[in-house]
Amino acid sequence: MIRKEQSEEIFARSIQLNDGFRETSADGVCLAFDKRYGIMFCVYMPGKQCCYGESRSKIVLAYFPATQPHNVRYITVTEGRDEFCPNIMGIGDGKVRVFYVVDSYSEGDQDICYKDFDFQTETLSEEKTMMVKCEDGKLQKMSLSLTFSYLEERGYHNHSFLASEQISIGSGTYYKDADGVAYGVATSYLMEPVLFRSYDNMATVEFFAVYPYTAQYEFDYKILNGKIYGICRTENETNSITFSTSEDMGKTWSEPIALEESINCRPRIIHYDGELLMAYNYYNDDAKNHRIVTRTRNAVKLRIVDNDDPNKCTVAADLINKWGLVNVSVVEILGIVYIAYSTSELPVEYINYDGPGPVVNGKDSMRYVKLGYIGKKEE
Repeated sequence: MIRKEQSEEIFARSIQLNDGFRETSADGVCLAFDKRYGIMFCVYMPGKQCCYGESRSKIVLAYFPATQPHNVRYITVTEGRDEFCPNIMGIGDGKVRVFYVVDSYSEGDQDICYKDFDFQTETLSEEKTMMVKCEDGKLQKMSLSLTFSYLEERGYHNHSFLASEQISIGSGTYYKDADGVAYGVATSYLMEPVLFRSYDNMATVEFFAVYPYTAQYEFDYKILNGKIYGICRTENETNSITFSTSEDMGKTWSEPIALEESINCRPRIIHYDGELLMAYNYYNDDAKNHRIVTRTRNAVKLRIVDNDDPNKCTVAADLINKWGLVNVSVVEILGIVYIAYSTSELPVEYINYDGPGPVVNGKDSMRYVKLGYIGKKEE
C-alpha cells in the first residue's frame, strides 16, 4: 500500500505533461496505452486565457514512451470550435481514437466527433461523427436528445442539462474487452447514465443499459466475469461518489453505496491485476493546501474492488497534494500503475492575473507519475 506520508516523495517524481511554452492551464486528462510500441497517449484541454483550466479552445494529444515521460510530443487534434470533454481509446498498432464535443456552447444538440492518430506516421485522420445504431436499425448522430429519448421510452425522467454543458462522453474510461467489444457511457449535467457498446471502435455505438440513478456529469464502469461494476458522481456535497453492481448486464442494479468521505470529482475504475481498481477524491486536512488553492479536491484513494462493499475494499494507495489533485486518470501496465492528474503546482493565472484574484482549483497543469505495483501482495 502507498500511504499518504509517501505522497510528497511520489509527486516530486512527477512530470508536467501539458506544453508549458504554449499553455497556461490544462484539464480533462484521459490516458491510453499502446502495448505494441510502449507509448502512452494523453488527451486534454489546454488553455491560454490565464484564468481557468476548463478552456474550450482546442484539444491536444500528448504522447511519449510510458517509462520515459520526459520525451513528450504534442499534436493539436482540433481547435476553434469550442471543443470540450475529450476522451480516448487505443485501437491497436500504434493508433488511438480521440473523441470530443464540438460547438459546446451552442444551443441544441452538439456533435460528438473523433479523429484517429497514427503514432508511426504521426498523422491525424479526417474528422468523423460518432453514430448510434438505433433499435430500428437506423443510424443517428450521437446526441443528448437521442439519449434523453432512450431514457424516457424506458420510464426514466430524472435528467436535465446546463445550456453550456450538454452531452458528456469524457466521463467514463473507454475500453475494449478480450473479444474487441468497446464500452463507454453518455452522461450530462444531471442524468441517468446511458451505457453503450461498439463493434467498430466507437464509430457506431448501440445503447444497451441504463444506470437508474442520477449522475452529476460522471459515471464509470467495468465488466468483470459478466458483472458490471459502476462508480458514480452524485450531486451530494459529502459522500458524493457511489458504488453499485449489476449481475445481468444492466437490467437491474444493486442499491448504491456511498464511498465514505468522497467528494465531487471524476471517479475512475479500471481492470487491474485480475481485479478492479477504483479511484475517487476526498478531502484531507493533512495535505495542508497551499494558500492559493481554494477548492478542496486535494486527496485521492485507490481501492481494489475485492467485495461488494466499497468501504471495506482494500485501500491500495492514499495520495494527498497541497496543490490540488483533480480528475485522476489511471492506467495499468504489467501490474504497474501510472496516473495523470490536474493540479496547480505552477498556477500561471495566479502569477499574472491583475484582478482581485482568480479561483485556483487544481486545473492549471497536468502531471504524470509512476506509482508502481500497489496490489494486495504488498500490504
